Amino acid sequence: MPALRTPSLVLRHFVPQDAPLLMRLNAEATTLRALPSHVYSNLPQAVTAVGHLIKCYTSPGDARLGPYVLGIEHRETAQLSGHVGLSPLSGEVEVSYAIAEWARGRGYATQALAEACVWAAAAFALRRLVAVTASANLPSRRTLDRACFLHSGDEIMRFLGSEQSVSRYVWFPGTANAPVVSQENP
Repeated sequence: MPALRTPSLVLRHFVPQDAPLLMRLNAEATTLRALPSHVYSNLPQAVTAVGHLIKCYTSPGDARLGPYVLGIEHRETAQLSGHVGLSPLSGEVEVSYAIAEWARGRGYATQALAEACVWAAAAFALRRLVAVTASANLPSRRTLDRACFLHSGDEIMRFLGSEQSVSRYVWFPGTANAPVVSQENP
């Protein structure tokens, strides 16, 4: 897979050297709350997790069959600023994402999400992608809206370790308008 480029970002495969950075990003307070399964308690655990994600690029190498997670890097600084993941969910492919606290409010999540969806739809012959977020997570819901996901409903389900209200979204390739992408602040 070639690196994917947006106006501000590069989406790329993880490399072993990303483990310490990913560990720091995933230890941020908001990630601890929103994605507790992505938190690593020590560097060896982060190294193992990144190694697993790297292996998944070839085995299974298909987001319909296993995780396929890309690092999000800022184009100008080459600083790792998050990740966007694709993984099987009930016969479909779910997309998820996390952006470092320092990088929020600049449109990066929208850029990364939109680019990853377009690529994944073509690479894995997907007719649609789904996203699930806590209904109370308004920033995530706004990001999904900006990335041309359509809200398909709310339900109560076990999500991130507890029963809670979640909002489901769906994205269709080729039918959505171009995503609304904020310009990066200089």
